[in-house]
Amino acid sequence: MSDEAYARLQDAIISGELPPGERLRDYDLAERLGTSKTPIRHALDRLADHGLVEMQRNRYTRVAPIDLERVRNAVDLFGDIWIGSLRHEKAVIEADDLAHLTALADEVVEAARVRDVAGFGIALRSLATAFARIEGNGARAAAIERLDPQIRRFAQHARDAFDAEAVSACVEALRVALIERDVVETRSVLVTLFDDVLSGMIDRAEERGLVRSDPE
Repeated sequence: MSDEAYARLQDAIISGELPPGERLRDYDLAERLGTSKTPIRHALDRLADHGLVEMQRNRYTRVAPIDLERVRNAVDLFGDIWIGSLRHEKAVIEADDLAHLTALADEVVEAARVRDVAGFGIALRSLATAFARIEGNGARAAAIERLDPQIRRFAQHARDAFDAEAVSACVEALRVALIERDVVETRSVLVTLFDDVLSGMIDRAEERGLVRSDPE
């Protein structure tokens, strides 16, 4: 039950249904999700650990504000983890792995093409996680899952800063590099995606005031 409560609350926070600063009360959430308070408390603890919820004991629990510096750090670390998977990828990748990665890359490209920000975030996480799993590195996969909600929540709140053309170009280049098994080019594309394209999105969101660092 706590896993289900966690997933549903995480989705509500990422989508903005529960906005930054929203007070979260155990009994209200339990009634809303049709469960007891114990799973809710476990879920809130996990969300706090992932930076989506702030908990002040004996004071309040609320949806955490979007901290752009924290988002930048999450994007940087996400990219570093993904790029780290490439060191061992060429030696272990099989034909069926390549087909799977290419199909996932197609999903990322399509989501970017139609400006489906939510779908893009989910597809990008799936692609990065697939790299880690092919490498056989569970720690990398777990780290990606941990960073993903912070990044996707930002993207949902800063949709107007999303550069679909630049993202599509990067992921299409990544797809080609995968097919050609070009590890050097794959790394280069990922560096561009994370250091330039996604970081630029954060900068534009900040410049345009699309995301508040603190709730009202």
